[in-house]
Amino acid sequence: MALGKNKRISKGGKRGKRGKAQETMARKEWYDVVAPSNFEKRQFSKTICNKTQGTRIAADVLRGRVFEANLADLNQSAGEEEAYRKVRFTVQEVQGRNLLTQFHSMEMTTDKMASLLRKWCTVGAMAMVAAQNSPRS
Repeated sequence: MALGKNKRISKGGKRGKRGKAQETMARKEWYDVVAPSNFEKRQFSKTICNKTQGTRIAADVLRGRVFEANLADLNQSAGEEEAYRKVRFTVQEVQGRNLLTQFHSMEMTTDKMASLLRKWCTVGAMAMVAAQNSPRS
């Protein structure tokens, strides 16, 4: 740095480098998350995403997101008996403002797991499971 120059006090400063201040929510779009057809309540959630801008396409950002829902909320006829099951869905396709999902996984709540298991007890269980598309029938 040359003598006599103070870099901090320059004409204009950093004020001109910033762009226009935008409202962040003005750049967002709301989408409905739709469960697969084997559930009674199809639209179970909403999510938010930035609008498509340049090469960043909103559908590509949304695809692959994982959503979690309570099974009792998806099947109202089940009532509270199914409230301990948490179901996860992944977004497969974007149709307009609807996100079509596919089953990803199912999990029990921690309080239900704790009620089923006891400390210092061994649980030994085996089950033979055959899928419909299994080669052995």
